[in-house]
Amino acid sequence: MASEGESRLEKVRAKRMRLRRIGIVAALVLVVGLVAGVGGNLIFARHRPAAKDLRQPAGKKKVKTSQTAEPAGGSAQDKKTPAPTSAQFTPSQAMAQAFALSEQVGVRPAGSVKESAAADYLVAKLGEYGYTVEEQPFTTSDGFSSRNIVGTRQGNKDNYIVVIGAHYDSPSGSKGADDDASGVGTVLELARVFSTRTLEPTLQFVFFGANQPGVQDQDVRLAGSGRFVDLLGSLQKNDIVAMIDVDCDGQGTTLALKSQGSGLQRLKDKLETYARLKNQPVSSMKSSADSDNIPFENSQIPAVWIGWCEQDGSVVTDNTYASLAADKVQSVGVLVESFLQSLTSDDLEELKY
Repeated sequence: MASEGESRLEKVRAKRMRLRRIGIVAALVLVVGLVAGVGGNLIFARHRPAAKDLRQPAGKKKVKTSQTAEPAGGSAQDKKTPAPTSAQFTPSQAMAQAFALSEQVGVRPAGSVKESAAADYLVAKLGEYGYTVEEQPFTTSDGFSSRNIVGTRQGNKDNYIVVIGAHYDSPSGSKGADDDASGVGTVLELARVFSTRTLEPTLQFVFFGANQPGVQDQDVRLAGSGRFVDLLGSLQKNDIVAMIDVDCDGQGTTLALKSQGSGLQRLKDKLETYARLKNQPVSSMKSSADSDNIPFENSQIPAVWIGWCEQDGSVVTDNTYASLAADKVQSVGVLVESFLQSLTSDDLEELKY
């Protein structure tokens, strides 16, 4: 019996020993696994980007790529005076253009190197606004070269064109701030405004060379606008339903609508009616001097000269930039802008027929 009891005790002890060994082995396996896991994390952590590396660098934001094409002439950041993005007439921009022409380009009589430099400036600005530019070279009666600069904005209605123009040459020996850098600034700013709008009529922004203000010989005057009209075929002339000439709009006491009275007056009448509806005082006058509306009137194209003058219609200007009044430039620009915007299909029919 004793030996049998001892045998059972040994079996129990052996079983307990096996369980202990199994427990020790399991504990060792667990410890080894934990150590291996930590070690793996340490190893792989060396090759894993830290959370902060996946973020944008401090002080920088994600840039959303625009699909809008950059205007011809380069990024706005490359410009010393970038054009504002708002599509409305901005008098400070018009004045900046007048300054560039009168003070930076300076005296620019017809056919001169400075007149050509002014033309190059206009080509660049229209290109910056996205226009495809047409140049119309010609030779003046005294043998000098000049050119017209044309930028076109296509409208919704075919065969209806409105021309908005100004001459960019100056009187001989004058910087021509009012005559007619002010008008050029206004028309160039209108070109910027309408580069992002589509109206019923097609708009043509035309900068005429060789107006030759101050020259007494009428046969050599208005060479640029005369050239523009001469290049038109009979059908093209019929398509131009209105020509608005902006000349000398920075000085004077009276905002005037002028024509020589020989052509169709329906544009002048319609613009005068519109101005009064907008509570903008205007005076209707017969031209007291020549401007680029006259070749159009002579071809029976409805045309009007808009600008500031004295009560008797005379243009008295010292042609210095300091004498230009931004509020006068603004009154012309805003009136023309809103008038063009208001033109309906019925208005265009009334102007054309």
